[in-house]
Amino acid sequence: MKNELKDVLNITFSAPEPKKKQMFLKNLRPSEISTLEMLCRQAGYIRGTVWIFAAAVIVFVLFGSWKQLPDTQELVPEIMPFLAAVSVLENRRSRKYGMIELEMVTRFSFKSVLFARMLIPGITCLVILAVASPVIAMAFGGETLLTAMHMLIPYLVTMSICLQVERSPLGRRLEYGSLAASALISVLMIWIKNYAAALVNGYAEMIRDWGVLIVLILAMVTAFEQWRTLNSTEEPAWNYQ
Repeated sequence: MKNELKDVLNITFSAPEPKKKQMFLKNLRPSEISTLEMLCRQAGYIRGTVWIFAAAVIVFVLFGSWKQLPDTQELVPEIMPFLAAVSVLENRRSRKYGMIELEMVTRFSFKSVLFARMLIPGITCLVILAVASPVIAMAFGGETLLTAMHMLIPYLVTMSICLQVERSPLGRRLEYGSLAASALISVLMIWIKNYAAALVNGYAEMIRDWGVLIVLILAMVTAFEQWRTLNSTEEPAWNYQ
């Protein structure tokens, strides 16, 4: 009797056949996100100091060019190493706040997040060059391409050095090792400008003759160092992508 009653109850209260099951499961899957949308989302996590510093450089360039301040043309290349260091410091935020393991298993791989943190400051630097180079060139009677190369070379040199510093055992322990390296490069540039006129003249002539080639070589070196930084990260055997 119990078995018969159980069968009747099962028939009476049996669950209906699932309808639109595939549509329901499809709605549970995360929507596709384009690379541009991912970069826009990651830009929101870039520290405000990066944006403030970049904006300050542009304001300094515009004000100095408008007022014809004679040191504007020389100071901007000496500031660029600090912009490179601030950009590289974004790469160590996950380690500093203990978020590496969490970011490894999120929707975007840790390498993708790290690549975005490298790319966004790089785009910011290109924007600064696009604004500053023609403004300074027009204000002080120079050439836009030469002005851009004078700004870009110290940036690329510092970026390559800072990436190596951040991967080194000492750089992993020192939170502001990249800033120290950029300060050293900037001080060296100031010293050469004030006390080694022959080097300054030789450097200017070299940039005029071989500047494009030097920038391309430094860009490749920087890209290689970024690639090494990306491949120095560890990925888990699984992640939610």
